[in-house]
Amino acid sequence: MHFAYPTALFGLTLLTACATPLERCMSTAQSEVATLRRAIATAEGNITRGYAIHRNSESYTYYDTCYDKKDRPYSCPETRYRTVETPVEIDVAQQRQRLKALRRDLPAAEDRARIQAQHCTALHPPTG
Repeated sequence: MHFAYPTALFGLTLLTACATPLERCMSTAQSEVATLRRAIATAEGNITRGYAIHRNSESYTYYDTCYDKKDRPYSCPETRYRTVETPVEIDVAQQRQRLKALRRDLPAAEDRARIQAQHCTALHPPTG
């Protein structure tokens, strides 16, 4: 999985920085479950479509109007990003096996997350 969205990643980092110790601990506890659920959703989509989608972030130059210190306009280059999606051939049978394994692993991950969440609550009791 690629983080093709630098702005989204920055926002997530900002939110994490503002989270309480309990919230950060709980987020860490749930990370494996969230990862498995995303992988399940991806595999289901791939099987339904019959192909995967590769997402890649590409930069391009956009010319905008900038202003100098005397408020005179001039053309200035600005780098922007776009996500390009490309279909990728898959082995549907292999994707079904992967999906089955992911679904099999999910309950154990949820159990581990519950135990970790209990530890988080013991370590960082909620206030208020």
